[in-house]
This record gives sequence, C-alpha cells and structure tokens, in this order.
Amino acid sequence: MKLVLNPSYRRLEKLMETLPLSFPMLGECIYKARNELRKFSYEGKDYVVKNYKVPIFINRIAYTFFRPGKAQRAYEYALKLRAMGIETPEPVAYIEMKQGGLLCHSYFVSECCPYPHLMREFDNGGVAGREAVLKAFAAFTVNLHEKGVFHLDYSSGNILFDRYDGDIRFSILDLNRMRFVPMTPKMCLSNFTRFSRDEEVVRYVVAEYARLRGWDPEVSVEAALVPHRKFWSHIARRDARRDARRH
Repeated sequence: MKLVLNPSYRRLEKLMETLPLSFPMLGECIYKARNELRKFSYEGKDYVVKNYKVPIFINRIAYTFFRPGKAQRAYEYALKLRAMGIETPEPVAYIEMKQGGLLCHSYFVSECCPYPHLMREFDNGGVAGREAVLKAFAAFTVNLHEKGVFHLDYSSGNILFDRYDGDIRFSILDLNRMRFVPMTPKMCLSNFTRFSRDEEVVRYVVAEYARLRGWDPEVSVEAALVPHRKFWSHIARRDARRDARRH
C-alpha cells in the first residue's frame, strides 16, 4: 500500500492506514456509480473519501509505470489549485493499492466542502432572479482560465457555491481530469459545454465572461454554443436509447 499524507493531517495517519479495509463501513455513502464517495466525521470534522473504480488493464499498466493515477492527480492538483488561490476542498491523503504488481484500488481523501449549493441548480429554470450567481460564476471562470486552469469535467455537479456577506464563492471538485496550460479562446469557450444544459443560462454566462475578457459577447456566445449543442444532443440521444432498451 502506498499512502501519501498531507503533513497537516499527521494525526489521521492511523485512520488512513486502515481506510482500505474500513471503507465499506465508513460513514455514509453519498454517491455510487462508477466510483463511490463516502462522507465521514472524525474528531468533529467532516471528510469525503473517493474510491476509484479499478482501471481497465491497459490503464493499470499506464498508472503504474507511465503516469499518475487518478487519486494521485486529484491530490496533487488540489494542492496546486489552493496554492494558486483557487478554492477546492483541502486534500488529506491519497492511497494506492497494487495487485499483481499493478495499480488496483485507489482512494482520495479531502475535507468536506461546506457549501450547500451545486451549479446543477442552473440545469433548468433560466436566468431571471439568479443573475448575481451567474455573474460571479463568470468572473470565477475568468480567474481559472487566466491562471491556465483547464478543468476537463467543468460540469454542474463539480462546482459548489455559497454566499458569504454578500460575496458569492465557488469551490471545484473532481480534479483528476485537469490540465494546467495557457488557454486559447476556443479552449476557454468550450469549457462552458457541460456546466448547464440550459442554453439561456449558457448565453448569459458566456456573454458576461466575454465582457470581462474584453471579447465580443455575441461572437463568443455563438462559438460556445457549437460544442454545447453537440454535447447535449449526444446526451439526449444516449438517454433516448437507454430508455428504449428499458421498455
């Protein structure tokens, strides 16, 4: 077992060492599909642990010998983002288990973000009455992009927010699919593809984003909607096929 522990959490070392065995009974399950997330409390603090699905064989080889696995990337990217002043839950540790000399199970542990809202709230319902959050989100995304942060799964379920004394703050999750590169305008605008299926919301946010960047809002909106429409049309077709199979 490989355990990398954030030095700030040395007090949790014994807990982390036993986590692979205790995981199925730890706290409560808050998500289970391809991966599983469990939330637990320890000494008055809430934490989240993510158990990544065992990779396919070719990726087990890749993650063992050629590139970091998902848990390692999530941990290291969280440290990097926080050093850049970008909010994400503080990373506690990552754990990797091997079987037959290859990466098998892996876990990423972080503090639990207290923000109660997800950008998923904007998947429908339009803009009216919610302009303040959307303007703040556009500004938050400008900051990400200007710092060279390209979150490849910048979706509504991976962005939390809350209001503090009139300020709206955001925190991003699910960090293992991320690049740190200078971003072209095309990359920036394509990053709005997943965050909401509501085209009215996308139009509003991209127009605000473009104004903050000094870009043409109308041209930027139309450029952003090309990958957005393609992606959500694909999702609709996929869901229709799945529903047809069920019947």
